[in-house]
Amino acid sequence: MRPNNEDFYGYFIPDEEGVRMKWGSLFAIADGVGGMHAGEVASAEAVNVLLQEFYFGSHSDRIPDRLKDAYGFTALHVYDVAQSTPSCSNMMCTLTALLIRQEKFYISHVGDSKAFLLRGGELIQLTKDHSIVGKLVRLGMITPEEARTHPNKHVILRAIGERPIMPADFYSGNVCRGDVFSLTTDGILEHFTQEEIKAFLTAKRHLSEGPEALINMANERGGEDNMTVITIDTSGYKF
Repeated sequence: MRPNNEDFYGYFIPDEEGVRMKWGSLFAIADGVGGMHAGEVASAEAVNVLLQEFYFGSHSDRIPDRLKDAYGFTALHVYDVAQSTPSCSNMMCTLTALLIRQEKFYISHVGDSKAFLLRGGELIQLTKDHSIVGKLVRLGMITPEEARTHPNKHVILRAIGERPIMPADFYSGNVCRGDVFSLTTDGILEHFTQEEIKAFLTAKRHLSEGPEALINMANERGGEDNMTVITIDTSGYKF
């Protein structure tokens, strides 16, 4: 229903096995912070700069540090553009990145876009929402269902572009063959519960036209916000 789409996503899966084994495959999703100028610029800059910096920047060869360095450079870049370009004044965005390298995964995250993992029939949210409702849910003051309709559901507590050095959450873990990762912007959770998303991913509809079908269903339920979904099935991944 929104005329301006402030979501953006990107990914890079190296074709060369040697490059893929060395650096892994990187997926990223971003959502412009509502109410600010140029949210669509912030999210596009964040995703594109992160991908470029991770694979081509002069950063540490140690994978966790390289992802953290590229992410930090990206946050500084978005802040600098926001400060130096009048049309982009105060622009901000969420940014959630997932790197899969050999049998490990790494996540860097700021905002309320989400990374999920479906494993063994259980759907786990790997990221922590930097939002008012996310904090209220963690404190037990409201339920996840109440968070979906809360009047402050779009208020973000931490965003890329807010300041030059932005502390990001960082997570890592092992990949099991058959794991399904899903990156989503918060618009999806406006219309689906986590149980519904789990059922959708479990049904394997993500393998072909699944994300589009999920978004079409969300639009039928109101489509109140921009919605972006990336699903990554590791069943055929070359470890």
